[in-house]
Amino acid sequence: MTATTEVTEDDISEDSITQIQILQNQQLADISPAGSDDVSAVSRAWFTSKEDKDSLTNKGHRWKQGMWSKEEISILMSNIERYLKAHGIKDATEIIFEMSKDERKDFYRTIAWGLNRPLFAVYRRVLRMYDDRNHVGKYTHAEIARLRELRVKHGNDWATIGAALGRSASSVKDRCRLMKETCKTGKWTDEEERRLADVVHELTGTETGDIVTQGVSWASVAERVGTRSEKQCRSKWLNYLNWKQSGGTQWTKEDEINLILRIAELGVLDENDINWDLMAEGWSSVRSPQWLRSKWWTVKRQIANHKDVSFPVLIKGLRQLHENQTTLLGDQDLEGKADIQSPSGGSGVQHVQIRVAHLEESPSLPNSMAALQIPVQITHLCKNDPECGN
Repeated sequence: MTATTEVTEDDISEDSITQIQILQNQQLADISPAGSDDVSAVSRAWFTSKEDKDSLTNKGHRWKQGMWSKEEISILMSNIERYLKAHGIKDATEIIFEMSKDERKDFYRTIAWGLNRPLFAVYRRVLRMYDDRNHVGKYTHAEIARLRELRVKHGNDWATIGAALGRSASSVKDRCRLMKETCKTGKWTDEEERRLADVVHELTGTETGDIVTQGVSWASVAERVGTRSEKQCRSKWLNYLNWKQSGGTQWTKEDEINLILRIAELGVLDENDINWDLMAEGWSSVRSPQWLRSKWWTVKRQIANHKDVSFPVLIKGLRQLHENQTTLLGDQDLEGKADIQSPSGGSGVQHVQIRVAHLEESPSLPNSMAALQIPVQITHLCKNDPECGN
C-alpha cells in the first residue's frame, strides 16, 4: 500500500535549507570568546534556582529543555573541537576534569555558542559525555550495599561517594533517588494510593480533583508516603492517580490524530521546541505533560525511519498516514476508539517508512509550484497480523 502527499516549496524550500546551513557555518566559524556579545542571555546564565529562571522568563527569554537533538549535539561537539584547536589542547577531559574554574572560565560560555540552553545544562551534558564513570553499567547488589553504607557516612557528598565506588557523582546521586530501605515493588495498595494523594494535595495546597503536575517535591512526597521511592511516587501520580482523581477519560485514536494536528499547527522545526505544559492543556485524556510527551514518542515510532527525516516531513507523513486510516475506517469508527495495548505491551499500530524524493520540474507546473513527494509505504503491519507474534 502506497500513499503520496505533496509538499510545496512554501513548506520546504531549497532556499530556506541553504540559508539555515549558511547561518550554522557562520556561527561555527565565528566561535570565539570575543564573539560572546552575540550569545543570548540564556547561554550566558548558569541559573540553577527558580528565581533565576523566573527573572529570565519575565524578560521574555525562552530556552530549550528536555532531550538534546542530534543537531544540538553536533553543534556542541563542533564548538568543543574548535575550542581545543584554538587553545592547543588535545583532549577535552583535560579542561573538564583537570583545570581549575579560573583556567576554564570561558570554556562553557564558548561551547554554548549557538545553543539556546543555560550553561548549567551544557555543563551537565558535557560531564555525562566525557565522564567514563557514567557508563560503567548496572549496579551490582554489592555496589548497592556499599552505596547504602557510604550514604550513611557521607550524606549528600556525591563526589566522595562516587569516587569510592568508581562512578560519577551524578550516577550515584541518581541511583540513591531510586533506593529506599523500605521501598516496595509491585502493585500499589488502595491505602498507598490514598496516602500519596493526601500528601501531594497537602504539600501543594490543592484539593482532591485538582490537576497537579508541577511544583511537587517528590523527595518530600516519598518521605511522607514511606513505602515508595521518589520515582515511584512521581510516576504513579503523573501517569495515573492524578488523572483518575480528576475524572480523566481514556486516550483514543481520535486524540492521537488531534495530537498530530496540534503539533503541526505549531509550525516548529524541532520537537524540542514543543512546550508540553501548554500542549497538555485542554485534554480530559491527558494525564500529565510528561505522559503526553511519552504518547508522542509512541506515535512517531509508527514511522520506522522517523530519525532519518526532518521534523516537518515526519509530521506531514503522520498526517497523511492517519488521513488514509480515516478514509479506510471512517470517522465513526475512529471516534471513541480506545488506544488498546497488545498483550506484548505495544499498541497495535502500523509501522511505515517515509521516503522523500525531489521531483524534476514539470512543464505542467509553474516553477514556483515545483513540489516534493513523500511516498508513505506500509512496510510492516502488526495489527491483527498472526505473523507478528503478539
